[in-house]
Amino acid sequence: MSDRNQALIFIVSVLATSWSFEAFIIANGGVRNLGPLWIVVLMCIPGVLSVALRLILKSGFGDVGFQAGKGRYYIYAIAVPLLLALLVGLLSAVFDIRKFSPISPEQLTQITPVLLSVLGLGLIGAFGEELGWRGFLLPKMMSGGFRKPYLTCGLVWASWHLPLIAFGDFYQTENKLLMALIYGLGILAMSFVFSELRVRSGSVWVATIVHAAHNFFFQFAFPVLLLTVPGSHSELWEIVVGDTGICIAVLYIATYLVFRHILRRHRAYEGRDDV
Repeated sequence: MSDRNQALIFIVSVLATSWSFEAFIIANGGVRNLGPLWIVVLMCIPGVLSVALRLILKSGFGDVGFQAGKGRYYIYAIAVPLLLALLVGLLSAVFDIRKFSPISPEQLTQITPVLLSVLGLGLIGAFGEELGWRGFLLPKMMSGGFRKPYLTCGLVWASWHLPLIAFGDFYQTENKLLMALIYGLGILAMSFVFSELRVRSGSVWVATIVHAAHNFFFQFAFPVLLLTVPGSHSELWEIVVGDTGICIAVLYIATYLVFRHILRRHRAYEGRDDV
């Protein structure tokens, strides 16, 4: 079976399976009622389906990207979300969306087991997703002749999230449909950076790290550990500076453009050295 058809089968199967699971979560009170473990299970669906398809279709695992890749890409994978989180945190404080008020050392000690659990579950969930999105779908799209595979992969990834964002009580906002639209734009922007790191490094592990780092910094480290006090414009947190708010979409697209420019210059210098 062609890589193009494998990608199409994966898209249909992962959306059908995941949307059904999301419908179950929504019907049972949403994310905040069922808890984070159900989200981790959902995040693992793309990876599990990708492995099942590879085994059923006997397509092998050669294009997954299990090789480690160069070390500098792991630095990028952690540094990019961290720097963007710092910038968004600064904007949040400047515009009084949330105030900079870090927790005390005593509170940090108490919350350490939760911190470690979030890191562990986040890595498991991120690997579950990336094994499907950029370990299966993206390489199949690229070899299968899809036009604009970064964009197409991002559209599928955004669509996969939307039911839970719009109806699953994932965010505490009255503008749920608007939040779903902004979330989708943020996911699209993130997809370009995550996909570029995956392709340049040749490693699905790099994609896993950048995914887990983004979720950890934006969903836990900054709002729970540093920006703990709501400001006078706290209603703008999720839509403007949250983990997939408007600022995220703008900053990740800017990061992608800068990253592409840096890589082009790096390849140009390498080419000169080879002459």
